[in-house]
Amino acid sequence: MKKINMISRIILSIIVFILFSIFIMNEDSSWIIIPIIFSVITFGLSFPSTIFAQKIIKIGDKINNKLLKVLYYILLLIILLVLCLVIYFIIINIYDKHIIHPNEFMDALDIGLLLLFIIYCLILAVVLPYFQAIIINILKKYATIKK
Repeated sequence: MKKINMISRIILSIIVFILFSIFIMNEDSSWIIIPIIFSVITFGLSFPSTIFAQKIIKIGDKINNKLLKVLYYILLLIILLVLCLVIYFIIINIYDKHIIHPNEFMDALDIGLLLLFIIYCLILAVVLPYFQAIIINILKKYATIKK
């Protein structure tokens, strides 16, 4: 089981690296550090999220009906996405009401990038266990991993 968890962490980090590389495809080469940073953050957050992923898997394994199991994972995804929107709106509300608006463009850009970084980390902490549970279930079903 520990091997499957480690493989799922690596797969998630690779997926995040590929996604962020696609996001910054048209930028210059100095932006390559961004996918690396977010991949390391994803890998680091995947260790505590394994606990929640195991709980998600245990609940899913208790469901015998395949249709109910699919509904469980779909409803869980919808609930997590709503939670992500709530986190986003709370942070945007805090930013609009409590952070002083900067006068210069670069200050606004710095605060905006910091805000996006915080939002990314919080949303990743919420959604990561779900995707890790999905990857672990796929690996359990289709991969033959020797101990």
